[in-house]
Amino acid sequence: MGELCLSRPDAMCQHDDCAARPLLYLAPMASPYFRSAGRFEQALRRFYSGALSRLGMVPHLMPAQGARFLVDPNDFIDRFIVVFGMWELTQLEELAALAAARKVDCFLDVGANSGFYSVMFAIKNLASRIIAFEPDPGNYARLMANLNANKLAGRVETTPLALGDTASEVTLYEGAKWNRGESTISVPDQTPREVTFRVRQARLDDLYAFAGQTLIIKMDVEGHEFHALTGMERTLCDNACYLQIEHYGERHEELKARMAEFGYRYLHTHDIDLYFTNMADLA
Repeated sequence: MGELCLSRPDAMCQHDDCAARPLLYLAPMASPYFRSAGRFEQALRRFYSGALSRLGMVPHLMPAQGARFLVDPNDFIDRFIVVFGMWELTQLEELAALAAARKVDCFLDVGANSGFYSVMFAIKNLASRIIAFEPDPGNYARLMANLNANKLAGRVETTPLALGDTASEVTLYEGAKWNRGESTISVPDQTPREVTFRVRQARLDDLYAFAGQTLIIKMDVEGHEFHALTGMERTLCDNACYLQIEHYGERHEELKARMAEFGYRYLHTHDIDLYFTNMADLA
């Protein structure tokens, strides 16, 4: 395995040309729910994964946060799991702290990729119900492999659908091999455009009738946020929700305005994730 490139993506790029950017999460962080590997553990994890890779065992299983993940060290997110045993520590800490403070009826993992968030919510028992949406066929297979590796297939509900504003069939562009998390419907220019799929899209409001519940929604849909939000308007209005929405385009103010129309307050931004809620007791 070659030298791992582990800088956190900037607002527009998560590609494999990031060696010049500084490493983040190198130091272990104090954390009540999750932990990032310290330097010595990082070295051991690199050595172990590298040895398996040199033996041709790609993908292979790596331990992380009390779970196991099938990883390909060539993939951007999987490299973080390989070395740090973690992905998006700060974001998951925030969601876990909220879940620990109140009963969460359902966690919606919209754009689940290989399922790191869903697995963490399941093994930490942070929500009564967990539903993962992932339309990319390859990522969905990885999601299912990780759920099966942790005996969570019966705990996490999965659906290979894209969430949007219409019930239809749409074109999904597969992300590059170095970052399968960039598979997208709305921003094809961020992909090689070499592989496409026709996938089913549905409105969340047509699939589920949530009402009077407490929901945490993590949304990472690569530019399709506005479409997905339009299709869940009733869900957002009829429930107490806390949203983490990834958006690395230039429409932050438009996103804040759109959420305000739903009755949601903007809380803060971490990296490229924006946070919103309609829960009155949250600052």
